[in-house]
Amino acid sequence: MKPILIVFSLLFYSSFFFAQSSGDDLADKKTQLNQYLSQAEQLTAQGNYVQAAELSSKAVDIATQLYDFTYLATALNVHGKALNGMGGKQKVKAVAELEKSLQFAKSKKMADLQRENLEILAIIARERGKDRDLKEYTDQLSALNGVAVPLPPKAPTVVLEKGVLKEENAKLYEQVAILSSELSNSHMTKSQSVQSLDRERRKLVDIISSQQEAIQDMNEKQAKAALLLLQQKKMVDSLSFLKAVDSIQLASKQADLDKKEAELGLKKSERNLILLFAVLILLITVGLYNRFVDIKRNHAVLEEKNKIIQEERQRSETLLLNILPASIAEELKKHGQAHTRRYDSVSVLFADFKNFTNIAERLTPEELVSELDLCFKAFDKIVGKYDLEKIKTIGDAYMCAGGLPDPFQAPPVKVIQAAFDMQNYLEVLKGQRIAEGRPYFEARIGIHTGPIIAGVVGEKKFAYDIWGDTVNVAARMESSSDAGKVNISASTYQLVKDQFKCEYRGKISVKNKGEVEMYWVEN
Repeated sequence: MKPILIVFSLLFYSSFFFAQSSGDDLADKKTQLNQYLSQAEQLTAQGNYVQAAELSSKAVDIATQLYDFTYLATALNVHGKALNGMGGKQKVKAVAELEKSLQFAKSKKMADLQRENLEILAIIARERGKDRDLKEYTDQLSALNGVAVPLPPKAPTVVLEKGVLKEENAKLYEQVAILSSELSNSHMTKSQSVQSLDRERRKLVDIISSQQEAIQDMNEKQAKAALLLLQQKKMVDSLSFLKAVDSIQLASKQADLDKKEAELGLKKSERNLILLFAVLILLITVGLYNRFVDIKRNHAVLEEKNKIIQEERQRSETLLLNILPASIAEELKKHGQAHTRRYDSVSVLFADFKNFTNIAERLTPEELVSELDLCFKAFDKIVGKYDLEKIKTIGDAYMCAGGLPDPFQAPPVKVIQAAFDMQNYLEVLKGQRIAEGRPYFEARIGIHTGPIIAGVVGEKKFAYDIWGDTVNVAARMESSSDAGKVNISASTYQLVKDQFKCEYRGKISVKNKGEVEMYWVEN
């Protein structure tokens, strides 16, 4: 946006300076033109029409050079008025100049100048007896003003009193002739009627004689006085006409003024309405923007909280899955409790470190816990590798099982493979510890397969656990095993004998169980 404003500003100021530099001559010419027009108007008012015509002619030339129709219309008007004042043949030129001014005034919509041109042209047309032109000009005035304009008063015919008397004498002679005819054609018998008519005829003859004497007595001075009186009457009539035209113009201008005031009021109302709408739109925009900012801020806060909740939920899920099988954890979340289940064939593995007490006495508590943590983490990875379920750790003992909660997920074969991986890991760790001159762990591992009961016990710090004789037998398999060996029961042997090579150990006496058949599984 800023580059556009910079370019626009450069263009504007460059065009401004160019116009200023190139407009100096134009300003000088317009100043000279205005001076010519002002002087010509003053000279016309003073009656110095010749000088006024010269100056106004120069003004016309300058306006033509400038190609400015407004100035040209004004200059032609002033020139036409000066030529009209000169009279004679110059009136024809005046009409031509005023006609041109009228056309240019129409093109520039200069109503006042149009009226002035039409009024002058109407008076000239009346003086020259151009009735058709007079009607055209008055019609244009009427259309321009919106009302009918009266025609200028016709110049009265100058009739001398001698002419008037002659006309009256002619009428009287006609009456005398009529009376004489009546006398000659009368059939009256009474002499009194004839005498009455004769007296009337004589009276008329006397009147005619007296009027003729008055005509003879009227001198040239009286005739000039009568002519002057008629000219004054003509001037008064012309002034009356101009007054009527001025009244019409005043009414028209007042109407235009009222119209402009009404338009101004309407524009003001429209501007106020637009301003009101702009303010409302601005307020709505500000409100929507603030609302948008609040929503965005709240959304960001909500997203942050949701992220924290999701992370906490994920952490809780991870912790829960570290304690419980996935299916048991899902059941516990949905129902708030997990049902205890019986499994008919589960392979339970016990691992226990040999001589753990002696080794613990040779290590600091921190070193002991660190070694146990290292081994049990490795066991956890192995259990996860073979889809076994870690049950718990008891001191230095590690317990896991295969076949729960899905009986088909980890058969006894996988449990034995996990047992050998544990022994292999401890064997490698043993070599490292011997090289370091540090004590090392060796584990006994025992496995037994049979039915168990599994479930969640407790309300706080609950744990997933298994119970049953199978668990006890598996513990006896571990206690009867040797370090680095995997000892299995007969029930487990029957399930894996085709996959592993096993060595029969015979029946071995077990606490609380009597003699139990056992097998070494070869790695």
